[in-house]
Amino acid sequence: MQDGNTNTREQQIKAIDALNDLVWQQRGNPAAAIDNPMQKGANALEQALALNYLFGVARCKLNLGMGNFIVQNNIPLAFQLLNEAVQHFKELNDKKWIANALLMLGIVNNSTGNSEAALYNAVKGFEFYENTTNTDIQDLTMAYYVIGTVYKDLKKYTEAEKYLSAGVLNCTSGTSWDGRIYTALSNIYNETGKYKQALELALKSLTILQNEQNNLGISRALNDIGIIYKNLNNHSKALIYFFESLKIREDIGVKPFVLGTILEIANTYIQANNINEALIYFLKAETIALETNHQVRLSSIYQNVANLYKLINNYAEALNYYEKYIQLAIQLNNADKETKINKLQNTLIQEKEQEIERLKNVELKNAYTLISEKNKEITDSIQYACRIQTALLVPHSLLKANLNEYFVLFNPKDIVSGDFYWATEHNNKFYLAVCDSTGHGVPGAFMSLLNMGFLSEAIKEKNIEQPNQVLDYVRQRLINSIGSDGQQDGMDGILICIEQTSNIHKNSNAKITYAAANNQPILISPSNLETNFIQLPKDKMPIGKGEKNQPFTLHTINAQPGDTLYLYTDGYADQFGGPKAKKFKYKTLNELLLKISTIHINEQATVLNQQLQHWKGNLEQVDDILIIGIKL
Repeated sequence: MQDGNTNTREQQIKAIDALNDLVWQQRGNPAAAIDNPMQKGANALEQALALNYLFGVARCKLNLGMGNFIVQNNIPLAFQLLNEAVQHFKELNDKKWIANALLMLGIVNNSTGNSEAALYNAVKGFEFYENTTNTDIQDLTMAYYVIGTVYKDLKKYTEAEKYLSAGVLNCTSGTSWDGRIYTALSNIYNETGKYKQALELALKSLTILQNEQNNLGISRALNDIGIIYKNLNNHSKALIYFFESLKIREDIGVKPFVLGTILEIANTYIQANNINEALIYFLKAETIALETNHQVRLSSIYQNVANLYKLINNYAEALNYYEKYIQLAIQLNNADKETKINKLQNTLIQEKEQEIERLKNVELKNAYTLISEKNKEITDSIQYACRIQTALLVPHSLLKANLNEYFVLFNPKDIVSGDFYWATEHNNKFYLAVCDSTGHGVPGAFMSLLNMGFLSEAIKEKNIEQPNQVLDYVRQRLINSIGSDGQQDGMDGILICIEQTSNIHKNSNAKITYAAANNQPILISPSNLETNFIQLPKDKMPIGKGEKNQPFTLHTINAQPGDTLYLYTDGYADQFGGPKAKKFKYKTLNELLLKISTIHINEQATVLNQQLQHWKGNLEQVDDILIIGIKL
């Protein structure tokens, strides 16, 4: 049952995406390929909301916003839907669709005369396409079109031509947006008096849009060609193109565009001094402006109709329309005042928010500076602690004096380490400890310093000679010092003792005793690598408070010259890595030690470190790592 629901949801999402894709591709041609797109878009939005499919909701609102602008002329709802779409895309952090929604807001703001907001939306939306190369060609052309058109309507012709010309260079798909961008560039040339270039581009745009069967785009191109001929005072040709455009727009039923063309026809008749025809079309325009509540254009219509009635000596109607014009002008003036007041309030709110943000940034900067200073102080302290810890670790001169050949692989996880290796000479004996204190980093380092102190105290001050008794003493000191409240801090480790009368340097059988807490020494003999791989005994309890509190065991290592003794902590075996991000494990480590035991002791550390880095890859080091190898 669950699979069935999942499939249904996936199918619904695919259907929503398919409709949104189709509407988006046809956004410049709302009558093409889709039957009743507004109703289908509303149904898709309802489904996306029910599915909690935020990306689908955002795209539905984007498409419906443009539909309400182009088809319904419902500007407030268009703004609402587009702004909601922007917020949804921001929640999804989808930069491409944030840009697309902002560009659509730029178109709507530009068409309603809000040039400041239009330019802001266009510039912010274009930034995405300016900084990316992997994008849809139509969307890129659209971005050039929107920002170029906004600059054109601001009379910033140099900037407009720059963007639109770049957009023309991008026109390779022969789609409706190619036609739109040719039209926009044509409009610049028309407004700057370059009518020949304007006409060439407009005709090119018309051809592209006719090939695409984009009826709304075709009507726009025809309308633009009519305007060019009107500016050339070729009224007959202008009217041919205007009437052809009007028929298409009336068939589509997009009243705001019908209104625009009718006004162009009326103004052409005025230029041609055909007052009666001009009046007929201005009155038609009045009806549509009232239906679409386009008050700005209605005000201009009232003024023109009043002037025309005056010219034909119909003073009663002239007075009637002048009164309508004055009344509407007062309403528009009051609305403009209200708009300015709202804009001022919004500006003050924005300034307040910006000041709050600025103060936040100042506070954040101060906090960052303080944190940086504190971080430097802490890091400096840890570096100093590292120097102290390093000084307490066994010097290599002491190791060289008592061991034949050896290596030390020591990789702390952080600057300081809970793992440590420590050695001392006392009463003709050489002691070497390889230990893993509880924790790593600073807490582990504190424990390691404490543990080294107790080892030194046991051997140097208390004259305890046997390794097992040394560990017994250190364990009791740890319990007495830090274990009174039930803590189980301490260490795991191995302590070996080499009689200096049988020093390894003499190449004789050295007498070696040891005690081991949880960590296990490994002995490898070159005489028979198959059988002489020995995991030496250990006590399964820590040096500290644990479940067991028995005395540690003393062991003797029966080694031959040429054998290799390995002492290590758990860090290497516990490191995550490899193709499945699993632990390296002790078995794999011991097999690796057996494999490399035949090469020179100094090279073994290099091989171990290389293998570790290869295994770890990009994963973080999980613990301190310590391995010591001794050739006996």
